[in-house]
Amino acid sequence: MQHKKTLLTLALLATLGTLSLLSGCKQNNQHDPNTLVRGNMAEPSTLDPAQVEDTASAGVLYDLFEGLTDFDQSDNVVPGMAKSWDVSPDGRVYTFHLRNDAKWSNGAPVTAGDFVYAWKRALDPKTASPYAFSLFPVLNAQAVNAGKMPASSLGVKVLNDKMLQVTLEKPNPFFLAMLTDRSTYPLYQPEVEKYGKAFMQPGNYVTNGAYMLKEWVPNGYVLLTKNPYYYDAQDVKIPNVKLLPITDASSELDQYKAGNLDVTYAVPVDQYKNLQQAYPDQLHTVQATGVYYYDFNLNKPPFKGNLKLRQALSMAVDRDTLTNEVLVQHNPPLYSLFPLSLENGVYDQFKPYSWEKLAYADRVKQAQTLLAQAGYSSTHPLVFSISYDTNDLNKKVAMAVVSMWQRAFGNAVQVQLINEEWSVLIQDRNNGNYQMASNEWLADYNNADNFTLLLQCNNPQNVSYYCNPGYDKLVEAASDTKTPAERLKLVEQSQSLALNDYPVVPVFQFTYARLVKPYVNGYDPTNNHLDQIHDKWFYFSN
Repeated sequence: MQHKKTLLTLALLATLGTLSLLSGCKQNNQHDPNTLVRGNMAEPSTLDPAQVEDTASAGVLYDLFEGLTDFDQSDNVVPGMAKSWDVSPDGRVYTFHLRNDAKWSNGAPVTAGDFVYAWKRALDPKTASPYAFSLFPVLNAQAVNAGKMPASSLGVKVLNDKMLQVTLEKPNPFFLAMLTDRSTYPLYQPEVEKYGKAFMQPGNYVTNGAYMLKEWVPNGYVLLTKNPYYYDAQDVKIPNVKLLPITDASSELDQYKAGNLDVTYAVPVDQYKNLQQAYPDQLHTVQATGVYYYDFNLNKPPFKGNLKLRQALSMAVDRDTLTNEVLVQHNPPLYSLFPLSLENGVYDQFKPYSWEKLAYADRVKQAQTLLAQAGYSSTHPLVFSISYDTNDLNKKVAMAVVSMWQRAFGNAVQVQLINEEWSVLIQDRNNGNYQMASNEWLADYNNADNFTLLLQCNNPQNVSYYCNPGYDKLVEAASDTKTPAERLKLVEQSQSLALNDYPVVPVFQFTYARLVKPYVNGYDPTNNHLDQIHDKWFYFSN
């Protein structure tokens, strides 16, 4: 049973919390000068570049690999394994010139063939890569992935060991950004074929990034060590990186205060305001190009074929209260799957729902009517479950949303909360083993296409199993048009069509907050809205 605390009690608790945090400012600054210890959200589900689809796994791969292109700390595309590239006048043919000093962690040269091998492997239907779509701009890639054409038809050609030619289906202004994705990383074929699924184990894993894999203790840590053959090894200042899969933000804060952690992945939501006072120079808050939403499983009851039910639940979520009073990290409330900062804010005025501007009380009245029309009442309640992963923020959001539904619908809505490990939730979503589930999408590149895919028929990331051919046609038309204004119009039309089918409940835009020790330098998250971290940026001050 919940109870209300008096204002005096709340004030005392706030004061004590602040004092506790302030006392934590007397930190242990004695750290290992050879090892950066950083929180990494959760246990990596895999380290196979073709299989990675989650943030925790990607956070490791950014250190282990490098694609043809890379991102800097302001999300700008910069040269990676390719030192330069040429683009044909029609925008369809890219010729990449690889660095002469690009090498694998075993000293072997990185070649154009290593990319061709990895791309064909990722597109092979047998690999079942959840991110194969990142390569779909390449000529015949989608047909290869569907098993309709042989891998030899893929629009990639090795001109020589250091020159790779890529032909696209059509011009794509975001192609260079897409080449930073994990599924496009090269692979060292001899080791992959020698060890099979075990190729990613320490001792077997050959990588081409700034670091290589030294140890991987499941649910313990991932230890990386500097790759001596990396082309820019002289500028990699910290010899080792230790990544800890701490799912509980409060535990992570305790480790940070104890001096056992140099950089956190997140901070506890309910301590954010106190942390602003206690660690003003160590707390970094950045608006991310990412969205938090809930998926309805449209293949299962009670949400299958019941649009009014899905709309009622979405309308009754008080996003403003959630973001202002529960999250308090300046998370913008969302009514679409487009972050407000996407493509420099061109979608800020996009309003897919006619009820968005209604007063919350009026929205609830309409939602109550819709719920009744959907066939549910206090005598015939809606009973379902919400699955979410073990994370401080996810638990708080789920509890807040359920509380809103209880206030709006009373006993007519009864919800069971299912807390799962991160890797288990990913698997359950992909297998459709849920009724409603939390989901998070952080952009891989700053473009609407990176979000429209979430609702496309048969896309592996579309785990609500929504499918509307009309939506897919609009998305395809938007990618074909050469006029920015026409593209914007088509993208907005596609989103309005899909979102008014209510396959998902958009909730808020991500804002990430993390603590960084004063002696940690080189990291500037201010404009890193994609939140892609490369530990080669970091160095320790004396």
